[in-house]
Amino acid sequence: MIGAAFVVPLTSCGSGAKASTTPVPTVTISANPTTVTSGSASTLTVSASNATTVVISDNTDSSTFTMGASGGTQSVTPAATTTYTATATGAGGTATAQVTVTVGASTGTPTVTIVASPTAIAQGASSILTVTATNATQVVISDNVDSSTFTLAGSGGTQSVSPNATTTYTATATGTGGKATAQATVTVSTGSATAINHVIFMMQENRTFDTYFGMLNPYRQANGWNVGDDGNTYNVDGIDDKLATTSNDDDEGDSFPLFHTISSCLDDMSSDWLASYGDVSRYDFSTARKMLMDGFVHTAEGESKGGFGDGNFTDLTGQRAMAYYRDTGVSGAPELNYYYYMASQFALSDRWFSPVSSKSTPNRLATLTGGTTQGLVKDPFTNDHLPTLSTESIFEELDSATSPASWRIYYSLTQGGCNEVDGDCGNKTNPSLYPATSFSDFSYSKKYLYNNSSQAACKAPTVESSAVGDSSNSFCIDIKHLAPVSQLFTDMAAGTLANFSYIEPAFGLSDEHPGSGQSIFTGQAAVASMLNKLMSSPSWPDSVFSLSYDEGGGPYDHVPPVPMHSNDNTITGNMGFLPGGSIPDIGSIAFNPDTYEPCLPNGAATAHCDLDSVDPGPRS
Repeated sequence: MIGAAFVVPLTSCGSGAKASTTPVPTVTISANPTTVTSGSASTLTVSASNATTVVISDNTDSSTFTMGASGGTQSVTPAATTTYTATATGAGGTATAQVTVTVGASTGTPTVTIVASPTAIAQGASSILTVTATNATQVVISDNVDSSTFTLAGSGGTQSVSPNATTTYTATATGTGGKATAQATVTVSTGSATAINHVIFMMQENRTFDTYFGMLNPYRQANGWNVGDDGNTYNVDGIDDKLATTSNDDDEGDSFPLFHTISSCLDDMSSDWLASYGDVSRYDFSTARKMLMDGFVHTAEGESKGGFGDGNFTDLTGQRAMAYYRDTGVSGAPELNYYYYMASQFALSDRWFSPVSSKSTPNRLATLTGGTTQGLVKDPFTNDHLPTLSTESIFEELDSATSPASWRIYYSLTQGGCNEVDGDCGNKTNPSLYPATSFSDFSYSKKYLYNNSSQAACKAPTVESSAVGDSSNSFCIDIKHLAPVSQLFTDMAAGTLANFSYIEPAFGLSDEHPGSGQSIFTGQAAVASMLNKLMSSPSWPDSVFSLSYDEGGGPYDHVPPVPMHSNDNTITGNMGFLPGGSIPDIGSIAFNPDTYEPCLPNGAATAHCDLDSVDPGPRS
């Protein structure tokens, strides 16, 4: 019909025909590993969609690999660095993706080691896995109890683990040269006290809690170690909250507060009878004296100006008595970092009391005799010039028990190596290679160790001293009961420790005693070497190690001594004293204002006795 229009209905905007809906192909390709050595294989993984064919080609030759429409995997062994192209073709067109496999020089076969420390723990405790690897691009730690894995750098690293049961950990190192594995087992025990077969006791020299661990609270808090497994917060009774309020005056009236020292080699201080009482109250020796803890600087000043003690003095004011240490030094370098870490992982007492108000030898005698010095308050050898003591020691007790317990003393020093002027190395009358041990102070020791200048045949169970390196055979020794400290490491590794082990320090060299010219770091390192060896040995699961110090030695401590036979001052928060307060104390034994009444080991019980006729005279 003329004038009529013919209209084509539109099915797409601007088009008179239906649009295509066929999807375009997609494709991805990856290689594992992306770096190989010549002759080694890499696996190509291709994923495709909307494709009918997928082909892999490379840029080095005419090789191709045809895969399924959805892709797949293909192993390749390129001789040189190669780029692989995956081409996916479908009704909707073509898509490509590329990956490059780098061929480098072989770095060698990977190596890997894994060490657990400690190798044995109680439930809830942790062990540190240390992995060292070479020629690896990746290290993975797995275990034999679940699917847990830990990925480390190619060179290895450390990983803390807390298994609930005995677990074997496998470290797998992967590199261009292949794989390597190593294993370590962490044994988990129930920690029953009945399982303890070895008690190891070591006693260092002359430190107070405050000077060493007074700043432990901030360290524990910073590391989250002040909250126990029960959710409660635990703090020691330290000095972190007392820094602004604690000081001591010297004899000139100058005040010295607590301070973080920069020296690891402080001058000597005293803990003899007179100094011990002067620490508590500078000038008052009466039985009703106040427990002010104000005389530490005073006694240290007297030690310096009087020229007493070990070494030369650089501090003539006594300020060093107020020094303390931390985990890190003033400069930020490690200080007592090992001790602080161990004190945060294991039990620690914040009540350090000397058995007797005196020097090293009487306190060591008290420790080895179960808490008594039989009335001795001075050094029985350098002061009283006594022969060896008939007092019974723990070693005699162990031998005479209904079921005798084995024991062994490990000595770190011989008489010839002792440079102590204060008698810590014994009576010094024995040969150069004679063991330096407090055991020699007891007459019972002659059963196991004695001088043999006459070269007579040694009496059983002793043997000639050539067994411990003395070619002159100048003494006789029972090597089953006394041995150089090097034997300790052998016994720990072999699991042959005695029931009781006593470690004598290297007096004046690594015993941490002030004034001997040694750094406290030397002593800390010596203790660390023993503890680390123990914790990585088969002896660890059934052993207990105790570290102690023979007496305070002169550095400041805010806790007064225990008065007489009471338990006062032993419980944090219930000490029964305040600065300016007054409580009865052992001072009632120290000073008698009337006639001379000597302190006798077998004398009648008395409220007071005198050390000598002029007691308490200088350094009595």
